[in-house]
Amino acid sequence: MRYFLAAFTTLVLVSKLFAEPEIKGSPTELAAYLAGLPKTVSIAGESELKVPADRAVVMLKVTTEHRSLQETLRANQELRGRITGILKERGISAEKIQASRFSSTAKTGPFSDKAKSYRVENNLKVKVQDEKEFQAVAQIVDTIAEAQYLGVDFEQSDKDAFRNKALALALDNAAERKRVFEERLGVKLIPRSFSQSTTPLIRHSQTYGLGSYVTDFGGSASKRASSLPAAEPGVAEDSSSLFGEMVFAARVTVEYAVESK
Repeated sequence: MRYFLAAFTTLVLVSKLFAEPEIKGSPTELAAYLAGLPKTVSIAGESELKVPADRAVVMLKVTTEHRSLQETLRANQELRGRITGILKERGISAEKIQASRFSSTAKTGPFSDKAKSYRVENNLKVKVQDEKEFQAVAQIVDTIAEAQYLGVDFEQSDKDAFRNKALALALDNAAERKRVFEERLGVKLIPRSFSQSTTPLIRHSQTYGLGSYVTDFGGSASKRASSLPAAEPGVAEDSSSLFGEMVFAARVTVEYAVESK
């Protein structure tokens, strides 16, 4: 057993000697060798671009409840038709109103499995283009008890263009930092490679009246309010800020080779 351990230790030491070449020479020769090794530095660039949203999807829930399932379904359908008619009168066409999730629940008594009543819920998505149309949807929530506000998703029709612009600004930011390093340290930086951050950069942008919306360079996300916020007195109206603001963020990392000037 001891002979086996000794042989194994000797084999490991020999392997290390062959794996790591020995460097010999005078201090001057060693300095010249180390100076010839490649030197690199990584510089990060970031950007944040704030853009007003130009459209939004408002989500409502329509709830009806009756003793008969058929009556409950009919009432829910009629109520959704009534809401569509009101919004149409206010300039929102039926094509912008879409029914999405549907659910039904039966309520039974404590001593019987027979349903005493039925509850039906149907979600509506309403596409709006400006603050005026949003207010039209808000009035539905205020005047119809069976309609509940669920939240809003802000959108930007030119999001791809703004994503590219955010990326360009991040690259400009990295280039400016590169210039500072070159001037301060007296070196020359040559770009070798670059990468785009895979970690979402989230920046919240609070907006008056409609909550907030944020997006990162690779996708989007929304922050939905639990209830429809009320207007505050003394705040001047601004259609762009009231309708919501999107923030496009980008981060890049550029690797440079360091050379003497």
